[in-house]
Order: sequence, then structure tokens, then C-alpha cells
Amino acid sequence: MNMGFSQIVSYFLLVLLLYSCNGESQRLRYQMYEDIEGAYACFRRLNGTHQFGCSSSRSGNVGVVHIIENQADSDWLVSNGLAGPYVAVVHPSMFTRSLLLTLQSSGKVNGVVMINNSSAEKPLHFSHEDTCPNRYSGLSQLYGQTCSVGEKSGWNPHGTSVLLMDWKFPIFYVTDKSHIDHLYKCYQKHNAVAHPGEQLERALCALELKSHMYAAVNSKKCMKRNNYQTLFSQVNSCDPLGGRNVWQTLFPRSTHQLGNGLDQRSSKQTEANGSIAVLAARMDSTSMFDGLVPASIGAVSGIVTLISTAQLLFRMIPQQENYDKNVLFLLLAGESYDYIGSSRIVFDMKQGTFPVKPDPSVAQPPPIGLQHIGPFIELSQLKKPADGQPLYVHRLEDSSEVKNFIKILQRNGNGLGVPISDKLPASRNLPPASLQTFLAERPDIPGLVLTEHAAQYSNNYYHSVFDDTASLNYIYANKSEVPNDSIQAYLANVSTTIAHSLYEHVTNKEYLGSLTADKNLMDELLHCYLEQNNCSLFQSAVAGSSEGEEKPLSYYVGVSHVYSLVSILTGAAMALLTGSPTKFNETDCHNNASTDQVYQYIWVSSQWNNSSSPKVCLQTTMNFSSAVSPAFIIDGYDMASGKYSTWTESVWPELTARMFLKPPFYQEVITLVLGIVVLGLSFAGVFYINGRKEILFSPGASTEDERAPLIRTNDQVFC
Repeated sequence: MNMGFSQIVSYFLLVLLLYSCNGESQRLRYQMYEDIEGAYACFRRLNGTHQFGCSSSRSGNVGVVHIIENQADSDWLVSNGLAGPYVAVVHPSMFTRSLLLTLQSSGKVNGVVMINNSSAEKPLHFSHEDTCPNRYSGLSQLYGQTCSVGEKSGWNPHGTSVLLMDWKFPIFYVTDKSHIDHLYKCYQKHNAVAHPGEQLERALCALELKSHMYAAVNSKKCMKRNNYQTLFSQVNSCDPLGGRNVWQTLFPRSTHQLGNGLDQRSSKQTEANGSIAVLAARMDSTSMFDGLVPASIGAVSGIVTLISTAQLLFRMIPQQENYDKNVLFLLLAGESYDYIGSSRIVFDMKQGTFPVKPDPSVAQPPPIGLQHIGPFIELSQLKKPADGQPLYVHRLEDSSEVKNFIKILQRNGNGLGVPISDKLPASRNLPPASLQTFLAERPDIPGLVLTEHAAQYSNNYYHSVFDDTASLNYIYANKSEVPNDSIQAYLANVSTTIAHSLYEHVTNKEYLGSLTADKNLMDELLHCYLEQNNCSLFQSAVAGSSEGEEKPLSYYVGVSHVYSLVSILTGAAMALLTGSPTKFNETDCHNNASTDQVYQYIWVSSQWNNSSSPKVCLQTTMNFSSAVSPAFIIDGYDMASGKYSTWTESVWPELTARMFLKPPFYQEVITLVLGIVVLGLSFAGVFYINGRKEILFSPGASTEDERAPLIRTNDQVFC
């Protein structure tokens, strides 16, 4: 009993000791390291031939902090730094291609951290993209390179192509002011020295950057590696980029009529060639850093203008009226990466599977082919021009249909303060646009790109972390009067111009009514897409949504098996603003989706601009289509052919950054020497003991048989 009690006490003391040691080790860890929360990391992407981006070693890259604020700081690190490897900490103004190449070639740099707090002044220009985005896709497939803009070298004059390079060290972006302040204090206290040799004599502030990427080489090899099986699971190295396109038609299209209480569909099987006008915009952008992809000019201006235009057209043209022409609204995903979304739509049109794969067992819209497309209007970078400056029309050919539609746009725009110029000549050198994908298959499509730049981009932050709210000069009015000179009012006027012009295409008559785009709706849309993704409009559109996050959306397309929040919310917003209320309850609303592909039935929290309205089931023609490149669905596709996008994204275990104090060089040397000495003594001790184990570990007299014999003499016992 006593023995059992002592065992229990011993076990309890052991557990208490281990718990105490673990607690002490955790407290010691927090004393040693400061985690940099909210740091954004550069990651690795691949295409059919190359790898791009950044990766750390498996255990992370460690380096002494060196802050670079000017060229002299960079020269000091490259020429005089002795305590390397270093992690270079730079401001955006110093984050240039030339600096990164210099640091990489020096062999002294183990990582780079770009710091920028919200109060810092933005650089005059900052673009990670190529000077000619999507250089090898679109019309380049048909005509060869189409990058030149007159005598200029490319559409994106400030492009550095940093996105399209393979960096040998991790790169992180830190925006939190407290972490930046701690980094500076640590550097000034420990690392700032008069002479380089002094760094070897003191403890130094250091950073550990961990962003190890599993993918390597190119998409072809990486996708093959995805098939590798371990004993317990499949190892995934990379995933195709892609998501979902959002599409909607002004009028429903059906292969046959349905009863069961649903609205009757048109019995018309197909439209005439050239009868479907297309209004398109892209939904995505990109940057170097995971989770931080703003796109105010690059994507948002086009998205909100298209949504507003669709909402106005649905108000202008009653759904019960029957016209021979229709309008197809397209919001495309993955366009930053060789036109993923638009190339998939064109592929599906050629296969006869757009918008849905034919299935006679359900009601569904008939296929749309390239021959059905009439006027094609793409909205691209609709930043408000300087006073008196027009929007510009870019087109491949000056067909009679193109000229006629431009005249309609000009007439409708002039009355709204939206001048539209047709002075640019028709040219193969179209700006990067989804329209290029359609024209590469059918060059006679009467297509035009509507944008605010005549030649090179005026957006100095294209495809970068600075294409944010400030780039559009947007200030949220929050249900108050929207100023007439604001970006909200301007984009509303652009929406009205396009809607009135499309009305003429559908009805063959000029619009004489008074309906215009709602400036307050435009204000709310910009607020939702630029500032707060849990805005009232999105909460109304997505029934059962949580409070969400008060932060901007990220416009990176993501990987194909994870649906982008941008496409989900955009589709929901389109449905909310254009759908018709039904009497279905929530259960019936969801059940209809499986039997009816002509309409979608969306359960929403409330109707737009009426938060007190009850939840309702909306009937809408909005739907989604796959935005995964045909390269990943065609058996045996040649990844090096360049016809379709082959972009993939690496898988990674974690993205972390932390700061700590690195011991001085002499202490590291002493620790190393002591470790070697202890290791040597350990080997010597083991060798010595092993050689004398018979003597040191000989068995003792522990049993009765092994005891010395007893000798009895004269009744005396001797051993």
C-alpha cells in the first residue's frame, strides 16, 4: 500500500515538473521571439515552362536585419556587411527590380522585407507586372506580338516584371505600425554601428522568414508530382489557378417550357447570329503577396459599372416584353493569368457547352456560340479622366457595326458628361483585355474596349498592393448626397450611357425615358468592393451570412477548387439587384436549383435598400460557369504550346515571420567549439567504456549458486 502511494506521488511530481518545464519553455520562447502578425508573403506560381515568385528553405531563412533607406545603405550591405547573411528591410520607394537583383547577386541576403505603414506616402509609381501584361496570349496567338503602343514599348510603362521572376529568397510585406516601430528600435539599438566589424562583437537583431514552397520547376512537372502517393495520403504540390465566371442574360433563354408554378419560358430554341450583345469586365487582379490584392482601378471600377448597368437595364426593359435580341453580362475570373476565364468560355462555346452542358432532362438555356455574339463591350480601367478628357474606344476593326455602336455611345454619353472619343485608329495592338481571347477565335466580332487611357496606362499601380481606394479618389457618402464631381457620380453616368446604348441594340429604338443609374447604389457598391466586405448590400444578398470582416476583398483569382469570395459575392449582388421575388419558401427555393438551369433561385436576407423586408426567394438568370483553363481538362495537353493558360500555384505549409536577438559571432563560435568538444568527449567516453565493459559491468555475486563455497572445519565455518 505504501509502495503504491509513493508511486502515485512520484508520478504526480513528474507530471508537475514536465508541465512546469513546458510552461517555462513557452515563456522563454515568447521572450526570445516576436511574431510579426499580419505579414504578407510572396509565394510561388508556375506556368508550363517556368517558376516564378519566392520560397524559403524548409526550416525558414534567417538573417541579420539591415534597413535600406537609400543607395548608400544598399552599398554598405553589399560591400561592407560582415555579419551576414542579412535580411534587407526596405521602403516601397527602394523596392525596385534593380535593388532586388543586386541583393540576390551579392550572396549576402537571405530575405527581403518591405515595410509600409498607412501614413507613409505612396511612391509615384509601383507595378510588379510586365510592361505588356499577358504578352503571349490573346491576339498574340493570331498575329504575333501585339505589345507596342505607337513608339512606346508597352501598355504598362512602370512595369518592373518583378512578378515574373524567380527569387532565391523569401520576400515579405509588413504594414503594421507597431511591428515596424519595434523593428526600427531593435535595429537602432543592436545593429547600427560605426564600423562593420563591430557587428561581430555584439548581439544582433535578426528575422526568421518562413515561406517554403512545395512546387518547383514548372506546371507540367508539378502536376505530375501531384500523383505521387505516400503510404497514408496523396502529396499535393500545386493547384491550377482558376475559379468561376459570373454570367447573366437580360432575358431568360430555355429549350422548352415548364409548368409547376414557374414562369413560362420562351419556346425560341436559338437566337440569330450576332443578336447577343456582350458586356464584359474582369473580376481579378494580382500582386506579389498572398492575401493582399487590391484592384480599385484594375478590376473594381469595371465590376461596379457592369453591375449598375445590368440593374438599370432590368429596370428599363420589362421582362415580359419579347425581343429578338439579348444581352449577356460576363464577369470573368483569372484574366490576369493569360485570360483563364475568357479562354474557358471561348473553349466551351466551341464545344457547345456554354453556358451549361446540354442535358435534356432539365430545363436549361440553349448553347451560345461565337457566331451569336454581336456588339462586345469590355469595361477596362474606368478611372475618372482629367477634366475635359474623354473615354477612349479601342477596337480591332472599323466595321460598320462597330462604327454604328460607337456613335450610339457618343450620343448617349454627351448628354451625361461622358465624352467618348473614336479618334484612336483600329489596330491589332489592343490593350490587354478579355476581348482579345474572343477575337483570336473570331476576328470579325464587333468588339470594343472602353477605357480612360488612349495609349499607356495612367494607373501607376497596376497589379500591385497600391491599386487601392485612394487610386480612385473614392470617399464613401454613406447614404448622404453623392457629389456630382465624385467617382461615384461619374461611374453612374458611364453606366447610364452604356445601358441606354444597349437598350437601342435590343429594341432598335432610342431610349426616351428618364431612368438613370443610381448614384447611391454606385456609392454602396464601391464601399462593398473597396472597403468593407460585410457591407449592408452583401449582407442582404447572402442569407445567413455572418458579420464578416471589415476589410477590403482580395482580388486574386486563387486556385480552382476553392471558390473565390469575389465571385460568390458578385453573383449574389447581381441576383439581388436584378432578381424577381417569388412565393417560394426557403426549402423550395433551394430545391428548384437542381431542376431548373434557366433560372437560379437565391434565398436573400432582404431586398436591396429595404433592410426591414423579410427574407425572400429571388428568381434570376444569374449563374456561374467554370473558369479553369482548358489546359487542365484536355488529355495530353502540351503545356509548352502557349495556347491556353497553364498557371498553377504552389502549396505551402505556413507563412510566418518573427524577430529575435541573434547572439554575437564570438558567442556562436564558443558555442560551436564547446559543442564539438562535448561531442568529442562523448565519443571518447563511449569508446573507453565499450572497451572495458567486461570489467566495468561484470556480474556480481547476487544469487545463491554464485556465492563462495562454505568449508566446515572443526565445527567452524570459513568462507
